[in-house]
Amino acid sequence: MSNRSVNKYSKKTIYRKLRRFWSIPIVRFAAFLLVAVLLLTVVINLFNGCGKDDDNLSQVSDVSIENESVEESSLDIPEVSTEPVISLPEPWIYPSGIDNISSDISSQYGIIINATTREVLGGKNYTQQIYPASMTKIMTLIVAAQSGLDLNSQYTLSYTLINKYYLAGATTTGILAGDTVSIKDLLYGAILLSAADATAAIAEIVAGSEDAYVDLMNQKADEIGCVNTHFTNTSGLHDANNYSTLGDVALMLDYAMSIPLCREILSEDVYYTPSTPKNEDGYVFHSTMYNRINHDSINGMTVAGGKTGYIYETRHCLASMAIGDNGEKFIVVTVGAQLGMDAIDDCKALYSKYYGGNNETT
Repeated sequence: MSNRSVNKYSKKTIYRKLRRFWSIPIVRFAAFLLVAVLLLTVVINLFNGCGKDDDNLSQVSDVSIENESVEESSLDIPEVSTEPVISLPEPWIYPSGIDNISSDISSQYGIIINATTREVLGGKNYTQQIYPASMTKIMTLIVAAQSGLDLNSQYTLSYTLINKYYLAGATTTGILAGDTVSIKDLLYGAILLSAADATAAIAEIVAGSEDAYVDLMNQKADEIGCVNTHFTNTSGLHDANNYSTLGDVALMLDYAMSIPLCREILSEDVYYTPSTPKNEDGYVFHSTMYNRINHDSINGMTVAGGKTGYIYETRHCLASMAIGDNGEKFIVVTVGAQLGMDAIDDCKALYSKYYGGNNETT
């Protein structure tokens, strides 16, 4: 027999022996068990490896965060600027014997207050309920200024809205129906021109309707201490339930002048809107107060801001603030003047009597 044949025979013999050995159940069980143990060991090692990597990563991250914290703590981080918190006004102090200005003014009602000391200095029928007319718009402005409005947002005035107030005989902005202006334009129009279409638009933008907006006005009036005030509209058009008192109107103005946006608008002489889709030159709003009185009309004082008003039931009225050269703030509210200039003359007379000396000619 050749070597090649011997080798072939030997291989066949070994193969038969292995098959017989593998056919033994205990052998196969042991083999399967060994493979299972090996696979389990591999899986465990893999998981352990991942855990160590995560631990290492966590340690690295902790070190990085700690280092970053150290680096950041060494930097001068500027404080974030925030809007100033507006404090609620303190109530007025009403001494006895202050009904003492009847001979000084021609208006039917009047009051002068040192807003710095909170003391009422003089009054005429000052406890009686009055119709605030367009002085109502002071509260309309306050609510708008504190509503978080985007002043650059655009609003299109409809013919229906404008015509409603035109037919009621109310002052309007003169903005063309279908024209688009900014919220800022509307706020200036509401105060400088005393425009009712502007207040109605503001109410719609902020609250969805005038009724809903009036609810906000009444809530704010209660909050700042106007206990004898109730509003039914945003413009001051006559309504028996749209009422106030001189002291409450003064409190509204005092609070409004502490709000930067309100102060800016109430103190403006004239405002120019940008170009609009229907008016390339834009619109011009002149203050109904500052077209009759200048900022420096009273010696030793600056007329800082205010709001006029007129309805037939109230006649001419005016709420204004003037600041003395010593920094003291004074507020005058008059109601029931026969002419617009009478209201101006009355406020000048009271400021001059209690602080500013003689009036300058304006």
